[in-house]
Amino acid sequence: MHVSHIVSRRGEKEYHSWLVRRSYRQDGKVKHETIANVSKLPMEAIEALSLALSNKPVIEAGADFEILDAKRLGAVRLLHTLARNEGLVRALDVDSRDRVHPRLALAMIIAQSLKRSSKLAMTRYLATTTLPGDLDINVSGVDDYYETLDWLGRHQKAIESRLIRAHTEAGAMLLYDLSSSYVEGTKCPLAKYGYSRDKKRGKLQIEYGVIATPEGLPLAVRVFPGNMSDLASFRSVTEELKSTYHLTKIVIVGDRGMFSTKNIEHLAEVDPSYLYVSALRSSEIRQLVDGGYIQLGLFDENDLFEITHPDYPGERLIACYNEALGHKRHKERDALLAVATKRLDKVKTSVAAGRLRDPFAIGRRVEKALASTKMAKHIITEIAEGTFDFHLNDETIAAESALDGIYVIRTTLKETQASAVEVVSYYKNLANLERAFRSMKSIDINVRPIRHYLEDRVRAHVFACMLSAHLLHLAKERLSELTFRDEEPPKPSSPVAKKVVSASAKAKAATKVNKDGQEVASFRTLLSELDTLEELTCRVKGCEVTFTKTTTPTPLQRRAFELIGAKLSV
Repeated sequence: MHVSHIVSRRGEKEYHSWLVRRSYRQDGKVKHETIANVSKLPMEAIEALSLALSNKPVIEAGADFEILDAKRLGAVRLLHTLARNEGLVRALDVDSRDRVHPRLALAMIIAQSLKRSSKLAMTRYLATTTLPGDLDINVSGVDDYYETLDWLGRHQKAIESRLIRAHTEAGAMLLYDLSSSYVEGTKCPLAKYGYSRDKKRGKLQIEYGVIATPEGLPLAVRVFPGNMSDLASFRSVTEELKSTYHLTKIVIVGDRGMFSTKNIEHLAEVDPSYLYVSALRSSEIRQLVDGGYIQLGLFDENDLFEITHPDYPGERLIACYNEALGHKRHKERDALLAVATKRLDKVKTSVAAGRLRDPFAIGRRVEKALASTKMAKHIITEIAEGTFDFHLNDETIAAESALDGIYVIRTTLKETQASAVEVVSYYKNLANLERAFRSMKSIDINVRPIRHYLEDRVRAHVFACMLSAHLLHLAKERLSELTFRDEEPPKPSSPVAKKVVSASAKAKAATKVNKDGQEVASFRTLLSELDTLEELTCRVKGCEVTFTKTTTPTPLQRRAFELIGAKLSV
């Protein structure tokens, strides 16, 4: 039974009737039987009758409510919807017999994206959201979290394979770079002393290499011991791209430390169809300049030109000059030389005062003074018993200054596959991967410090952080309208020039609103704003019947859901 609202017209007049009806099926057709006409009842009574027949609680207007529970709804539901729309849910569903762990893994990834803290804190955060109910899971404690982490580690390659297939195709370009993060404790077999990119001296560390799309979307990650070199990690990853993911005809973009002569030979052995884009070291550029292959005068008219060299068979070399980068390096060198000179003056004063006499002691003090500046190559020192003097090496400074702002890109891409301008832009895409590393390390996800000591769990932890970075990268792209991110960055005047910020992005930063007048904020602030959207469990005092009510979404929250292609139902 239900209450039907019937509207009829007679001439220009409109009549409204409210009828209590019973619906039933007869001879395959739905028919309605009118039980009573309740049109003369007060509207409040009609609404109460309609609710009662719909099996909904009838609540007196102005009744004394009590809120029994409140769950965060906005941020977790937005990321859950995005993960489903963008294929991450499908990628996690690698075992048709296991329906629980993929959902637990998704919950862990979303919680890690929103709560940059310990596993225990993320477990407690999940309990304050609607996500366990949406996914039909139960996270009773941190042990569930660790069990899910182990499940992720066991299925890592299968999940990565699905992500790579979803975001790459034949001839696709992949970025690869290596970073490191420090480890707490000494029990982890992967933790070794090595070159710390976190600038944490005296700390054990691990290293991990990330494979990403040109836009910086992480697709796969590999963890290595903390003392592994860039070259060794590169060889391991390229072999796996071939054997595990069966990728062929791809272009690998890596920094200048990746593509040594041995690595290039190794890449050809793994698969001759693999192409690469990288850059030469400064010593290699110096050899090209000294040999006359790069004539600095050519940069007066062009900021890039192509050359060939017998030492780089089958490769195109693209020499580039960035004036702004040249000025920056010149200022940095002058600043470091000033610091080095000031420190050496103090050593000289100590020697003149007789506090330092032994030549070995003086040498150690000089070495310590120059260690952090890395300017020893430009300073000539004279040390003897009880004497010390120094002066700048103008020749080496001038030689290095001549190369300020110059870099040379090397590639096996043919001219028919990519122009010189396109090759330069490919290499500069490495900056997108650097942003992904910063996102994983501190901005969005705290991959460090690593407190696990089991090798498999460390690998799974880094993999989970990569999946969170994957999800947040997609969210940042979709929600760029509501953040300070540049939605339509203009093309720079030159491929080697610094990226230019669009006028619309500058206006957003100045006015804190976008072109539609919608308020904008940082990405983390936007997530915090979404987190204020809650689902409340309520009841009228003295009544056992409970009901749920969602807080009224703000225009910002509604627009965020629209941007990911979802409708916010409240």
